[in-house]
Amino acid sequence: MKHKKHAPYIAAGVTAFLVVAAAILFCFALLRIDVIAGFCSSLAYILRPITFGLVLAFLLLPLHRNIFAILAQIGNGTLCKSKRGQRLTGFAAILLSLLILFLLLYLLLAMVIPQVYISVVGLIQSMPGYIRSAQVWLQEFLKSNPDVRDVLLPVYDSVANSLQEWLQSDLLPNLESANSTLHWLETQFWPSFSSVATGVSSLLLTVLYFLKDSLIGVIVSVYLLTRKDTFAAQAKKITYSIFRPRFADVIVEETRNAYRILSGFIIGKLIDSLIIGILCLICCNIFGFPYPVLIATVVGVTNIIPFFGPFIGAIPCILLILLVNPLQSVYFALFILVLQQFDGNILGPKILGDSTGLDAFWVLFSILLFGGLFGFTGMVIGVPVFAMIYSILNRIVRNGLSRRGLPLETEEYIGKTAPMAPRSTFPDDDWDDK
Repeated sequence: MKHKKHAPYIAAGVTAFLVVAAAILFCFALLRIDVIAGFCSSLAYILRPITFGLVLAFLLLPLHRNIFAILAQIGNGTLCKSKRGQRLTGFAAILLSLLILFLLLYLLLAMVIPQVYISVVGLIQSMPGYIRSAQVWLQEFLKSNPDVRDVLLPVYDSVANSLQEWLQSDLLPNLESANSTLHWLETQFWPSFSSVATGVSSLLLTVLYFLKDSLIGVIVSVYLLTRKDTFAAQAKKITYSIFRPRFADVIVEETRNAYRILSGFIIGKLIDSLIIGILCLICCNIFGFPYPVLIATVVGVTNIIPFFGPFIGAIPCILLILLVNPLQSVYFALFILVLQQFDGNILGPKILGDSTGLDAFWVLFSILLFGGLFGFTGMVIGVPVFAMIYSILNRIVRNGLSRRGLPLETEEYIGKTAPMAPRSTFPDDDWDDK
């Protein structure tokens, strides 16, 4: 009885202690935000193979389910009558999914990389000619515009004099005698060369680490696909153990909705970008634009980014064509506008449908926010992630309005200045004053 008598005071004391502890931890986090950010960055780097595996399993899940359904139908479902048969069928579906993915990547890279290499090598070999053409054009332009020439020539003379002074006072004296040459090589050249070698070796190490993380990510994705049903059941078990059944049902439903939005958007966007890249390649060959494979690859890859992607990919391509033929760069800009209108109004909605349900402003907001926080990855996943947050907030708002007996549609609130609550909720004298 005494324990029950003092239970409210004990609960109040524990609550107060937890509130004070949380406030102290929050202040400590604000004061040590750089340390926490560094720890999070290190943790993200350590868990990078797990992240690769999660992304790969997420992309393979629809393909795995379709292959599993096809294999399950073989022999009128005899393969899945036992648990052992189900496991073997699931593992075979995983292997076939990975095989199809690697085959598609191999075919894509086999078609794109040689053509991109040829385009890049041709661009490098043609660069001196482009520079000479630019110089000739600049000379002709300055002759026709003496005012501009008077402004640019002093700048050119200053840069030329600085370069000549560096050659005569620094480089040439160091090469006149053996001792000075050795001293110059020891003090200036070798440190620069060693920094270049260090950069190359760090690049090679980065590539090797990436390959290692990718290999581990493939193994992790296989494990995740094998155990996906168990992990989903464990997550539901934990959810229902913490929350009330009604609230847990809402969490499970929103999780499924989030998966639908994220998977539908990302997979649809990948297919859409692939189609846009192929169309760009075909049209570049038809219209005779230079470096068609390189341009189509840039346009297709950057098209993955919503809203800003077409412009990000078009700008370097326009500059590249400008070096070859300035008039063709104008035609290419017009072609990109037409292509993106087709993608935004016809192809994109046909493939993606209404997978996000976001207004154009929130699409722009999510790209800027997540792109600023997470870079290129944030620009790609920002729209579906914000769509999930928007969906959850929309459900909370609608539930709150329905409990209060208020309209749910936004149109009901446009232009309304009078109180929305029923008259019975206000005292008569207060209502008259209002």
